[in-house]
Amino acid sequence: MARVALVNPQLVTSSWGRGRRFQNMDDALPRHSLLFLSGPLKRAGHEVTLEDLRLLSGWQDYEEHLRASCADFVCVTAHTSEIETALECCRVAKKILPDCITVGGGIHLTMFPEAATDSGVVDFVVRGEGEVTLPKLVASPGTFPRVCWGETPNLDRIPFEDRELYPDYAHRTRFPLWHLPTPIVDLLTQRGCPWQCRFCCGPGEQNLYTKPVADRPDQRLPALRHRSVSNVVSEMHELDEKYAFRGVVFHDDQFLIRRDWVEEFCEALHQEGFVKRGVRWWAASRADIICRYPELIAEMRRAGLQIISIGFESFSDRMLKWMRKDTTVAQNREAARICSENELDIFANVIFGMPYSDGRWYLEDDLASLEAMHQIRPRYFSPSFFSPIPGSWFYEWVMAENLLINETHRRLGTRTPDQARVKTVDYGTLNQLLEEYRRQQERALRPRETLRRRVRRFLSMTRMSGIQRSWRLARIIEDRPERREP
Repeated sequence: MARVALVNPQLVTSSWGRGRRFQNMDDALPRHSLLFLSGPLKRAGHEVTLEDLRLLSGWQDYEEHLRASCADFVCVTAHTSEIETALECCRVAKKILPDCITVGGGIHLTMFPEAATDSGVVDFVVRGEGEVTLPKLVASPGTFPRVCWGETPNLDRIPFEDRELYPDYAHRTRFPLWHLPTPIVDLLTQRGCPWQCRFCCGPGEQNLYTKPVADRPDQRLPALRHRSVSNVVSEMHELDEKYAFRGVVFHDDQFLIRRDWVEEFCEALHQEGFVKRGVRWWAASRADIICRYPELIAEMRRAGLQIISIGFESFSDRMLKWMRKDTTVAQNREAARICSENELDIFANVIFGMPYSDGRWYLEDDLASLEAMHQIRPRYFSPSFFSPIPGSWFYEWVMAENLLINETHRRLGTRTPDQARVKTVDYGTLNQLLEEYRRQQERALRPRETLRRRVRRFLSMTRMSGIQRSWRLARIIEDRPERREP
């Protein structure tokens, strides 16, 4: 038996200590990749501890936890935005526990394993998926090369996510996500993505979730897989017994890929009683898929779907084609109509600040997207500034065109709307437009009590003639904000 420390280096989207004092979902949600690894490691007889930097106060606290763990293996996952912190975690581990073996994984090291091997502080890199391979490496590290591909797992044969790795997971389920009823659990039903959007890192899921070519094991092919419906429902029953959840977030990049799977799943939600007891859920889809299966969207709604996240990305046809999104503005609008007719809350994802093929940024493309948001009026608006993420087609193009503002991987891996990335984009104008949109939305969503307060304040004014009072009251009523009912 070995002692294994699983490390979450999530300081860019969160920070030290915020895992105990949640401010947003990046603070509250567990690291799924580590939860998936914990179960197989425990099943193999290894002792597993969690070192989530969000739960610690600083590097000294991390050192003390590592020292107390006496870990034989320190395993760190890394998104692109986290690679610098991940390597520091390994560097500190080597200092505190000189005899420990460090293992790196995650999407960034899958794409760029040399970032770890060149650092001098990472002993092994497991590319891709680690549920099958990591326990074997821990049992017999001498039989593994320094860099290897993880064996592609059958998703029904690996243990459910080990949520008890977080001792406060029950508390985390109480954190409100959008307007879903609490407690809320989040889970994954599939791995992989069949699309080729240029802004995605590889695309990322096609880099991360792969299988070897039969006669050429050094080559990889994308491996799109679903858990069986019965497997997902079994996990939901287990979570229900432990946490009595009322809301679910399905964090799949695209929930609706296989129509037959979704139909079977919706039927199971009815049969297993989740719909009857009012469970509501969040899932993501694409505009073209929503347009293709409008009746299935209605069925998902009847099965408890409350919020649907749509990657609109743009409302400019030329930009959608340039992104290789394989959707159109007409499909975006039709998808929004279908969802609104089914009384679904739309979570709208839109990319701003993307240069066109000539390297220039055109304001009119982003204005078209903002105008569409005014018309569609999604309940949740998620704008992001275009970020040429390493591993994506756009990263190579931006570098070749010398358009990149001097950036590190840490910043390129995030999509915070107030960070500048590309030389030709007027970010000042974009920020002003987005801020004005937010102000207009706040006015539109102002509660009805605002009008009553304004009328009461008006009636308290006694130094007005009758005509003045009538004119002023008419203006107040005429200017009252519209409000969408939840």
